Amino acid sequence: CGKSWALLLEPIRHVRVPSFSAVLFRRTYPEITAPGGLWDESARLYRHLRGEPKQGHLEWAFPSGARVRFAHMQYAADRFSWKGAQVPLLGFDQLEAFEEAQFWYMLSRNRDPSGAVRPYVRASCNPVPEDDETGGWLHRLVAWWLGADGLPIPERSGRLRGVARDDDRLEWADAPGALRRRFPGAEPKSLTFIPGRLEDNPALLRADPAYRANLLARP
Repeated sequence: CGKSWALLLEPIRHVRVPSFSAVLFRRTYPEITAPGGLWDESARLYRHLRGEPKQGHLEWAFPSGARVRFAHMQYAADRFSWKGAQVPLLGFDQLEAFEEAQFWYMLSRNRDPSGAVRPYVRASCNPVPEDDETGGWLHRLVAWWLGADGLPIPERSGRLRGVARDDDRLEWADAPGALRRRFPGAEPKSLTFIPGRLEDNPALLRADPAYRANLLARP
């Protein structure tokens, strides 16, 4: 449905903010630099905004001073290399490839001391079963938006829910305020899930009509 493209578009909202920075993650370095991967696709977008590429750092710098960086987190312990970082926008491409500890740890780096941009996270993902060794946690995280068959429930698409995490336990409510009342002192996050379909990407279907067959060939 063009989810990686949407992830690349997201930082454009803020590239006129001098203090803004974003980091877009893939699990491994080759996934970023592969032909047609995030780095190649970013060039199709960011040059139009007078972005200057710094390929050695996998980073774009914009005239305002805003920056968009691409990074990998191949090993679980790599998350600790981000100690002290302050990143207003965190992006994860194919979040099901990341471990749960990596995701929740990086939320502690999601901040903007300048106050110019309210910190937030965007992530794309592919379907993954609950018992998947790496990404099963993500299936459980978005389970409310899925039916018993594992497919998205259309009526719940984009519905915001409040979630508070206590150690490894998640507490949910239809609004963050309800969690604050139930758990005094908690600071819940808001979370939503928006499903995507191949039909949402007509440009891809026009350019590559055989792509549907490629998907159907998978188990």
